[in-house]
Amino acid sequence: MSKKLDLNLLQTLEALLAERNVTRAAARLHTTQPALSAQLVRLRQMFEDPLLIPGSRGMTPTPRALELEPLLSELMAGLRAVVHAPRFEPTTSHATILFAATDSIQFILAPLLAELHQMAPNVRIGAMPVMRLSKPEIERYLATGQLDIVIGLAQLFPDDLRVREVSQDDYVCVMRRAHPFSKRSLSLDDFCDMKHLFMSPLGGEFAGNVDAALSEIGRSRRVIASVPSALVATRILETSDFVCVFPEALARRESHLLKRYPLPLHISKLKLVMAWHERTHLSAAHQWFRETIVRAIRRDVDGLGSSAAPETVS
Repeated sequence: MSKKLDLNLLQTLEALLAERNVTRAAARLHTTQPALSAQLVRLRQMFEDPLLIPGSRGMTPTPRALELEPLLSELMAGLRAVVHAPRFEPTTSHATILFAATDSIQFILAPLLAELHQMAPNVRIGAMPVMRLSKPEIERYLATGQLDIVIGLAQLFPDDLRVREVSQDDYVCVMRRAHPFSKRSLSLDDFCDMKHLFMSPLGGEFAGNVDAALSEIGRSRRVIASVPSALVATRILETSDFVCVFPEALARRESHLLKRYPLPLHISKLKLVMAWHERTHLSAAHQWFRETIVRAIRRDVDGLGSSAAPETVS
């Protein structure tokens, strides 16, 4: 007769060999005793052997069944490993994860690298700058594995990516600690009269949301220079009388060099979003890394703390 492979029959044989009892094997497989008995008939035909002989104390396996038992156990364990997601162990994982973010976000996340190495000593993390990528390019990079995660403003991302809000942060005005401005608060006139450094993540820009807000109330500021890097901006600020608008979390990180003032005008909070592709959505390693990044960023940003909802996996 045909030796066509039937995984359901092999699962039945595994249960019968484990239980040595049709009733218990049927309960284990959530089926009926008559259905299991019918499957045993088919198994006997497949292997051309009785396999299990009824007796007063259950069923006794034949020599052929005893030969099959360890092979079947190994085979079924391998098949289950294929269809069940493996449990992620940071300490033993050798995953490589690539993420892109603005320079200021990477600056905030810098201390996380040592923590990650302690938790997952063999995991490699690659940080890349956010370039002038179009939405289709971002999607292609994520779909092809050139990137795994991108962190930035929501408007950067195409609609069909998985996204999650990471944090909301206020903007503040920063300047060197020995800056001549020493008032207790910063007025709008003070702010507009100062010489401004513009931090442009994409490079080459001299205006942004602060300038749009000023324009709405008929005011403007003087931007002297534009730089793409938080590290460069901090270096310029500590050696000059320029001022710059920073996310507050970044300003706190540099509080040993820079003092900060609340902005004297209303602008919307900085809303950071994490985006990833369906390709990595259910990856245990990527889920762990995404959660770790969220916790690290929220540690430095007021207002969200640990109360924010965790990532939902469907």
